[in-house]
Amino acid sequence: MKTILTRLPGISLVVLALTLISAAPDDFNARFIYAAGSVKNSVVSISIYEKKDGETNYSKVAYGSGTIIEDGYIVTNYHVVMKGEYYQVLFNDGNNLELERFKNGRYFLADPKTDIALLKIRNAQRFPLRPVAFENSNRLSEGEWVLAIGNPYGLRQTITSGIVSSKGRDNIGFADIEDFIQTDASINPGNSGGPLINLNGRLVGINTAIRSESGGFQGISFAIPSNLVKQVYRELILHGRVRRGWIGFLVKEKRAESGKDGGYLAIISVIKNSPAESAGLRAGDVIREVDGEKITTLGSLIRAVGNKPVGSRIDISVSRDRRIENARLTLRERRVYKKIRKGMNLLFMHYGIEIDENSETGGVVISYVSPKSILYNLKKGDVILSVNGREVSSLDAFMRIFDRHGRRLARMTVNRDSRVLNIDLGE
Repeated sequence: MKTILTRLPGISLVVLALTLISAAPDDFNARFIYAAGSVKNSVVSISIYEKKDGETNYSKVAYGSGTIIEDGYIVTNYHVVMKGEYYQVLFNDGNNLELERFKNGRYFLADPKTDIALLKIRNAQRFPLRPVAFENSNRLSEGEWVLAIGNPYGLRQTITSGIVSSKGRDNIGFADIEDFIQTDASINPGNSGGPLINLNGRLVGINTAIRSESGGFQGISFAIPSNLVKQVYRELILHGRVRRGWIGFLVKEKRAESGKDGGYLAIISVIKNSPAESAGLRAGDVIREVDGEKITTLGSLIRAVGNKPVGSRIDISVSRDRRIENARLTLRERRVYKKIRKGMNLLFMHYGIEIDENSETGGVVISYVSPKSILYNLKKGDVILSVNGREVSSLDAFMRIFDRHGRRLARMTVNRDSRVLNIDLGE
């Protein structure tokens, strides 16, 4: 500081410089204060309760945060609410917000692939709710200041700050479809589902996870971009689920022989009557770009295509026999999943469970259970090995067996905590 001051040619300049220096922090602080105040009535705390085996009363099992969006809806993370049977949602002033049940009988709709869930406030007009204003997350810059607001360790309305460390993070292992904002804003257990905002007080992301070896914050946090959040919650409101476009090919990551250009993504098979087949794509094609975005990994392909809605047109550039080929295709919803959805509703009605493909080991896993599932000793996380004596390797296989046996289950073999259990489901 002494060296800098001695270089100034006159007292008047020194005074001017000191004035500017003293004013700048006040203006900077004002932006933080404005941003934090603008979302004060847009953040809720969520306590999650469930009944333990043999108990009649609910026990608190987790807590998290939620962000108020349009028409009394709250967006949060699927991992926050997935275990719950009952939820307590507290507004900024401490008032309890009662939730509505959706048509599926549950208090939330969810998209596990992106870790996004949606709650609905009953009689929302009675409260001074302020829907958060959305920012286009594509405009977010690395190095930009952001604030994280939430409920860490149950401490409501906690505000922390940091910068955007990176964008487009994938292969993190938190969700099937990943396109995370990385930030060094302090996020701890309970922050999940709360907003990440810019200094204009606008939502740029939903805080989701931390990278930590201790369980606490270690300088690396992740948030789901606001553009993805908006796309997913609108699908949930309109359809009760996210309808994703289907291309219809299988791919494999490969490493370039030279090692200089990193890896690439090769098509290993094309499904009959799929959009990929209609567009002329072939096994052996190497994917170069999707809609102008360079593709080198499975993560980059999922990021480019994974959340495009049904009916979207995409342009794919591939290399084939040392030539560049360009194809345009229209994404469709895979028919098998339309059929599966009907069976899933009956499965939940009769047995109180929902199932999903196991992204870690393959096969099928029980992804949600209602209190009715206790009658059958089925638990969330059970990996289904066989149904009615037939091996199960996919959702499609499960539903084929379910349909062939009159949509009734007699017995099920599951892997639970490395133990194989045979469960009698006969009624």
